[in-house]
Amino acid sequence: MAGIYIHIPFCKKACFYCDFHFSVSLALQDQLVAAIVQEIENRKSFVQGEVVESIYFGGGTPSVLRIDQVKTILQAVHQNFKVVDHAEITFECNPDDLNLPFLRELYACGINRLSIGIQSFNDDHLKWMNRSHTNNQSEQCIADASRVGFKDITIDLIYGIPQMGIDAWRKTVEKALELPVNHLSAYSLTMEENTPYHKLVAQKKYQKPNDDLASEHYAILEECTQAAGWEHYEVSNFCKVGNYSRHNTSYWQNKVYLGIGPSAHSFDKKARYWNVSNNKQYLEKTKASEDTFEKE
Repeated sequence: MAGIYIHIPFCKKACFYCDFHFSVSLALQDQLVAAIVQEIENRKSFVQGEVVESIYFGGGTPSVLRIDQVKTILQAVHQNFKVVDHAEITFECNPDDLNLPFLRELYACGINRLSIGIQSFNDDHLKWMNRSHTNNQSEQCIADASRVGFKDITIDLIYGIPQMGIDAWRKTVEKALELPVNHLSAYSLTMEENTPYHKLVAQKKYQKPNDDLASEHYAILEECTQAAGWEHYEVSNFCKVGNYSRHNTSYWQNKVYLGIGPSAHSFDKKARYWNVSNNKQYLEKTKASEDTFEKE
């Protein structure tokens, strides 16, 4: 069994703490989608004949794509790889991109798992992180996704935010557990070099993360999820019993996975590879049929 990860390197807005590869300019979006399709065709022998059990649209923000682009990429995967029936197909998205028509189209084209970047249910914290959505949008999109028929919904939360107290974090976790979701990924705020957050801390305009506070937040996260009967199956991942992310779990099981798109990583059980982390270089290399892989 193998997995395919597709990196969509675009965001409408830059979160100030993020050091992932992305661009806030969508000018090259159509060209990148075409290059991704080309790379899928070029890599069809990578999984060494294994069947694909999971497809993961990550980023960046895959929900900036048009539905026709999502369909084009999925069609290319199915045409070039053997995909199992009822494969897990995950789509990362932001609340402000999700409305009922778009959710219905995603569901209809085969997406069966959503990973929604909530990060916080507090509007002040969202503004502090330079997120583009509000708490109301978060709650609405989760309700809409459930209404459309999505059974597998995961949400991302960030803990360790300096100004977020213990009680505020506890309320955040309790609220998440009351929603129609079956998976939670929680990540500690970190300060990475070459991010606006790093610069703002250096300028003494923002507080740096507090490790002791983050540890307290994590303990509350474990306490609340355990009390709700959820499984803590990986450092940052929690779920209702048995509702693991099949794709993420495959990384821990050393299964073959193919990364498509700029900066995406791959593993063939012998070595690890990664694509160039530059959209224009990726386009040029793909167009010229040059290998975009670098090897460990």
